[in-house]
Amino acid sequence: MSIGNRDLVARASRGDVDAFSKLVREHSSMVHRVALRVLGAEDAQDASQEVWIRVWANIKNFRGESAFSTWLYRITMNTCLGALRKRRTREARELGEETTYLTEIPGDDADPEEASLGSERRNEIWAALRHVRAEHGAALVLRHMEGLSYAEIAEVLGVPVGTAKGWTSRGRAAMLVALAKKNHGGAGTRRKPPADAGEPGGTLGGAPEDRSVRRGQARIVSATHHN
Repeated sequence: MSIGNRDLVARASRGDVDAFSKLVREHSSMVHRVALRVLGAEDAQDASQEVWIRVWANIKNFRGESAFSTWLYRITMNTCLGALRKRRTREARELGEETTYLTEIPGDDADPEEASLGSERRNEIWAALRHVRAEHGAALVLRHMEGLSYAEIAEVLGVPVGTAKGWTSRGRAAMLVALAKKNHGGAGTRRKPPADAGEPGGTLGGAPEDRSVRRGQARIVSATHHN
């Protein structure tokens, strides 16, 4: 933790509102970015506000054993996961299935490559994320969108490093499955593959399922590495 942050945290833990306000200004973009990626635009603002309420209520208990940013990531992710579980429960009860797409609104710090991504592709990523188990999606966001190491992810989520790696891998796999299903239009029947002119009955470029998974991988790599 930087000397400046350490001083602000120490003052805020003693009830210094000005110091706390400075911490909010310095870290609010990270909190909102994570909330946006986990929850989508609809709930990100409310979740961000809830995070800072929890930080203010608990900062007196912060002992400095980890970086303040790691502690803040943990509170942010726990808040978002709680909100995500509640929303999924509510949607399952009211609608019986998930139908709303998660979308991301590029922030002021969006780079030119991110801006070049089509909104349809980003929407596909966020929609697929809704079909990923909450913990697995959290690990995926922290690894591929926030750029945290597995050790940092483990500390944020409070799990062993091996579990963090496994959750990230499962999150990635679940997103690929969701994207592949979308590419097939959710149909349960398999379309007949085109025959390769050089081999009767063969398929050009592999089976349709394989191509859809590769397309899904390309979308994830493209979208997550530029967010």
